[in-house]
Amino acid sequence: MQLELCVLASGSSGNAIYVATANTRLLIDAGLSAKQIELRLESIGITPSSLNAICLSHEHSDHTNGARVLQKRHQIPIYANPPTANTLT
Repeated sequence: MQLELCVLASGSSGNAIYVATANTRLLIDAGLSAKQIELRLESIGITPSSLNAICLSHEHSDHTNGARVLQKRHQIPIYANPPTANTLT
């Protein structure tokens, strides 16, 4: 199995990692604005609507900022623990 990984952003201003296999495309954390995440995904040839899910590690805003907008704009499910899910607006 081949695993593709691309760090789109890392640090206190936002975290986002693209991870993919042949059958699954995930965004781990969405700490930038939705627009910035879309631009960074597109820069590596990935259309945001092709993501299978967004997985959020925890509720800090530098991991969640763009998640809800991406979900609504591209109909991407979000997976998060209850405390993290409760902070999404």
